[in-house]
Amino acid sequence: MDDRAVCRPPASTAMGNGLGQRLTDQQKLPRPVYQRVPPGARPPAPSFVQKVLDWVPMRDFLAAQAGFTGRFNRAVRRLDREGGPAIPAAQSHFHFGEQLVIPVAAKSLTTRLRDNISDRERLRWIGTHFLDGSDWSRIVEPLENSSSHAEILELINTRQDFREGKRYRGYAKRIHDGAVVKRNRIVIDTIDKLDNYFEYYLALIADIETNGIVPHSDLGLLGQTGRRHRWTRTLWQDLAERDIGVAVDAEGRLVRHTNGKHRMAAALALGIERIPVEIRLVHAGWLRQQADLLGLSPADALLATLEQARATGWPAM
Repeated sequence: MDDRAVCRPPASTAMGNGLGQRLTDQQKLPRPVYQRVPPGARPPAPSFVQKVLDWVPMRDFLAAQAGFTGRFNRAVRRLDREGGPAIPAAQSHFHFGEQLVIPVAAKSLTTRLRDNISDRERLRWIGTHFLDGSDWSRIVEPLENSSSHAEILELINTRQDFREGKRYRGYAKRIHDGAVVKRNRIVIDTIDKLDNYFEYYLALIADIETNGIVPHSDLGLLGQTGRRHRWTRTLWQDLAERDIGVAVDAEGRLVRHTNGKHRMAAALALGIERIPVEIRLVHAGWLRQQADLLGLSPADALLATLEQARATGWPAM
């Protein structure tokens, strides 16, 4: 047990006064520790049925309406004891909606969660669930370690001379040597495609310089870059695009998570002070403590904290 665990008194002294369940509820099991995966390793591809459910998420939509709050609150308490993930991310998105979007200071985000992890020797994508109670310490790393982050920083420094950048030259050499570069799930196997890829993100940088980071609810499918170089992203990415994603860790800190890698990098490099982000993952240990602090259920505590954050910034309380 970790250092927050408490000893359970004998049943004869606890059960009679109703404390037994509360003390049992507070006991902690050893938390699963998420591990990094080897470079290039990816989780197994989803089945055809899962792909259909992702495209037409009627099951998650219905689950977000019926009995969601009770399942959410029970999951927080269970994960705080046992660790692991719960509550599909899509269900939380449908249930909480735009309430998950808050403004934050861009410079407060300095780390990210790795996208692909080893969860008890099983590879999976970190974005599948909204709640998690495991140990994230080995999958958190500085934003600068992200290749997407490095690409944007290089583009901002080189602009139209992007072909002189170290990362561009490295990609070009691989293509000349007969290899391919895969970015945004798209294979780049010619120099023309490589140029178009970098030009796409030059357009993104130019738009952000002019307009800042625009909330996704104010954008259409084409986002902040219009129709330019559309082939550089898959249709699925455009359909799934949302605000810059963040996770709330066990200490209540915000960590960049899944969506918005390039936009986040551009905001930091361009000195944009405040950006809209969407809460995409919440550590159950933090939320359980927040609920106890506020005297609310976990779901209500999350909403109260987000409402306060919209008024005063994060951390809200």
